[in-house]
Amino acid sequence: MTMLQDFKSQFGQSMASMRQFLQKPIQLNSGHLGLGVSASSQRTQARDENRKRVRHMKRDLYELLGQHPSSRQLMRRLATVEHALHTGGLAGFEALPVRVIARALLEMEGLVRDWSPTGLAELRSRMAVIVKARPHEEAAMGPTTLGSVSVHADLAGPGDVSEVDHAEFEEMERSWVGVVPAERSAQPVATA
Repeated sequence: MTMLQDFKSQFGQSMASMRQFLQKPIQLNSGHLGLGVSASSQRTQARDENRKRVRHMKRDLYELLGQHPSSRQLMRRLATVEHALHTGGLAGFEALPVRVIARALLEMEGLVRDWSPTGLAELRSRMAVIVKARPHEEAAMGPTTLGSVSVHADLAGPGDVSEVDHAEFEEMERSWVGVVPAERSAQPVATA
């Protein structure tokens, strides 16, 4: 009796395996037949890749702003982007007003010297695309140019100025750039 049960169990497993095999889609790639990936698996894989890219953006931006304690106070638009990514993911980031994203792009361009972290590079690219893709919002703001990217932002809006000690700013600049800025020599003031 046990032999019959073993046979039924093995036969049932074999049939289940064969059913799974036959349900997989067949794809033709470069003239070769192969088992494909189902549409739901492709969606899951794309969703996982998207989450991975967002994690990289969050991590790299967090590390950039974490280089100095005052950076989030000075670079408030970039800190807003960081918060939006953290709380709402890409959808929360893309829902920000274009003027905030444009200003954050300017702040990021001023900070980053090394674009090798993939999260920062992708975030910069996404910000530039958003700024260019929303002309209806940009038209209400004044144009400003950032390298080859046309950025329209309200650069002198209310509340953009914050008080920071000059020594603290220089210390923060050294931590971002990695070098001590050259001291300005005192130039004599010409009198008329």
